[in-house]
Amino acid sequence: MKRLALIALTLLFPLLLQTAASAAVVPSWTYTVDGAFVEWTNSRNDTNVPGDPNNGITGIGSKSLTYLFDGGVMLPAPVTTPGFSTLRWGDYTYSNRSGYVFHNGATTSSISIAPTVGGTLITGGAAVNGLVLSHSNKAIAGDSITLQSGTARAILQLIPQLPGATSLPVFSTTLDFKFFETPNTGSTQQDVFVLMNPEVTQETFHFYGIDYVMDFTKSFSPIPLAYRTLLGLPADAVGWLTSEGVTTTHQTLLSITALPTPEPASAVLMLMGLGGLGMMMRRARRTA
Repeated sequence: MKRLALIALTLLFPLLLQTAASAAVVPSWTYTVDGAFVEWTNSRNDTNVPGDPNNGITGIGSKSLTYLFDGGVMLPAPVTTPGFSTLRWGDYTYSNRSGYVFHNGATTSSISIAPTVGGTLITGGAAVNGLVLSHSNKAIAGDSITLQSGTARAILQLIPQLPGATSLPVFSTTLDFKFFETPNTGSTQQDVFVLMNPEVTQETFHFYGIDYVMDFTKSFSPIPLAYRTLLGLPADAVGWLTSEGVTTTHQTLLSITALPTPEPASAVLMLMGLGGLGMMMRRARRTA
């Protein structure tokens, strides 16, 4: 029995070392982020459909995003989603007889997602720049078709900064937002973007024994009370405001943290338990 216990202890030492090595936290990552507008609804509550991309809202700068994880769920195969880097509105009206009518040269507003950005992301470090959203906010004609809501798909590529490391599968999530054109008078003249699914701002993934949390909750701020009252928004509404007559750039932020992992501690406890068992067996034999 004593020999069996010693064999068990001998076999456990490599297990402990392997577990500790596999559960080492990745200290830093190379990252890239990108995004596109993939769906939207206009002020008539018409949603864009394939073959009819305008519906009074014009998509500019076509691009495609490919990913394997969607909202933390691994897909059977990589998916490619088409979209646009910019949505523009203000140069269409609607006529019951003629449908959407284009007005060449009309003043327009737009929202854009900047091209791919990237850099180094430190585990447990400061937040870094993610997607950049720019809203060109112009005073458009009152009868113009305007943006009402939209969906922006964001993708994230992570590469551990370790010798021989390869890229992780591309992560993806959707940001659903509503847009409110406010009257250009009074104390609430800024237009408002409201994030409708704030739960997507945190996502957990598992990598070699460690759970990591990707977090971009700092990207969005509470909507001020005056605007919540004007627009009938809930108390926990978050998003961003844009000033009239200028281009407002909204910088999203990304951070990553590692969660405590139980594997090394469990192995140590197992080792201590087997060690104690060996001592008890040795004492029992001396007593006998």
